[in-house]
Amino acid sequence: ENVTRAISPPTMPEGTCLCGAAKVIVTGEPIAHLVCHCGDCRRWTGSVNYGVLVKHEQVTIEGDYVTFNLRKTQGKEGGWDRKSCAKCNGHLTATKADDQSVDDVCAAVICGTGEKQVPFAPKFHAMYPSRVKDVKDGLPKYANFPKDIGGSGEEVPE
Repeated sequence: ENVTRAISPPTMPEGTCLCGAAKVIVTGEPIAHLVCHCGDCRRWTGSVNYGVLVKHEQVTIEGDYVTFNLRKTQGKEGGWDRKSCAKCNGHLTATKADDQSVDDVCAAVICGTGEKQVPFAPKFHAMYPSRVKDVKDGLPKYANFPKDIGGSGEEVPE
């Protein structure tokens, strides 16, 4: 089974940061909903990252935001350009820095029960060996990512 096969949302999701000054609008189908356990995501969100992968050109941010890339501050290439509201620092998206092809939209922004939100429906766990706690939910667990989105496709035990 293709774990990244998306289900078309009934509406194009959108949502705001904590204070409402920055809005994220997604057009088109998400690539996947996922749970990422990597150290960078955990440090950025304070927990695992509940994310929605979307093609970069299908994401619009309205309002002022700041961008931070840990790798760039270390003089390295790659990483993720993590965007947060300039006013409240609420997390919005992270864009794959090396090719600007994919955005990881924070699920807390566009998923939920609001009028223009969609249910969060994760299809897999990414970077599972970095987990803090075991998760027994029956979803596939990957050492990094599934092959169809650029990972090794190596599954690890639940």
